[in-house]
Amino acid sequence: MKNKRILILVIIILLAVVAIWLAYDRSNSTFSKNEGDFAVEDTARITRILLADKRNNIVVLERKEDGKWVVNEEYPASKPILDMFLQTLKNIRVKEPVPLSQQKHIISLLAANAVKVEIYQYLPRIRLFGKEAWFREKRTRVYYVGDATPDLRGSYMLKEGADIPFIVDLPGLRGFVSPRYSTRLEDWRDHTIFHHRLANIHEVTVEIPEMPDQSYKVIRHDDNRLEVISLVTQQTVSGYDTLKVLAFMNSFNNIKFESFLNKVEDLNIDSIRSSQPFFVITLKDNSGETIKVRTFHKKAEREVRDENGELFPWDVDRLYVEINDGKDIVLAQFFTFDKILRPLGYFYIKPSEAYKLQ
Repeated sequence: MKNKRILILVIIILLAVVAIWLAYDRSNSTFSKNEGDFAVEDTARITRILLADKRNNIVVLERKEDGKWVVNEEYPASKPILDMFLQTLKNIRVKEPVPLSQQKHIISLLAANAVKVEIYQYLPRIRLFGKEAWFREKRTRVYYVGDATPDLRGSYMLKEGADIPFIVDLPGLRGFVSPRYSTRLEDWRDHTIFHHRLANIHEVTVEIPEMPDQSYKVIRHDDNRLEVISLVTQQTVSGYDTLKVLAFMNSFNNIKFESFLNKVEDLNIDSIRSSQPFFVITLKDNSGETIKVRTFHKKAEREVRDENGELFPWDVDRLYVEINDGKDIVLAQFFTFDKILRPLGYFYIKPSEAYKLQ
């Protein structure tokens, strides 16, 4: 009986301590902690992220079973951008609640011009003794991201159903996080055009409309032998530099572009597409999948002269590239593309037979 009374007394004391702590916590806080709960600690369990704005722009980021992310169920997502965004979701913190005198105004701004964020995670329904079971996808966060604060050191955010907006920042970032919640599809898409190792390439065809005699095809045979075929004669080329051809074929492992041009208002995309291509490159992999790109000259924006003092009519730094079966026009750098823009003569061993592309 005595032990029972002691147990009851201990329980009463514990309940009293908890009650005092809760009362103290509420008295020293003007908002519910749940209202400022924006960060997602376990980003590895995130399955989907939805971003939508008031202009009907919607971006849906989804993690596939192989761990790769896709955008709007169609395009591969940029891994560096996704990694940075997941770190943002994990590390954002509430700096302070918006002052009471400004709350009504900030809420109005958020209602008119904010990005709605929905985060879904793969979570267990049951947690018991360190074990988890009965997993399902659950929406765990819904909040709105507004503009930057006047000092440009924070962003306004409001959790769905909450009454108080907050100023949120990211430790280590000298700026604000709002741009990371972009609703522009192009901001999330991967910029990779070719990402093929030599062992996965069956053949590469290079067409040069300006110089048809310099067009060719390189075939990788099952024994890894490389065969160069002229597209004009349809004959195997002899006397080429094997190392140069090998380097060319190995250059398709990481070809990326700089930026999308689909929505650049002062660019006549139809005119670019209807002009004569500079190079047309078609890669076929071992599975039979084909990737074809067409490149086009870009008008020079600055004066650059050759060794004879003549002006180059075209931009020497960048070019246009049509990708994804003609769906996208992008801007690329010669610094990246030069290694796959090779005429047939480039591979000749004898200097007298070498062809210099003008």
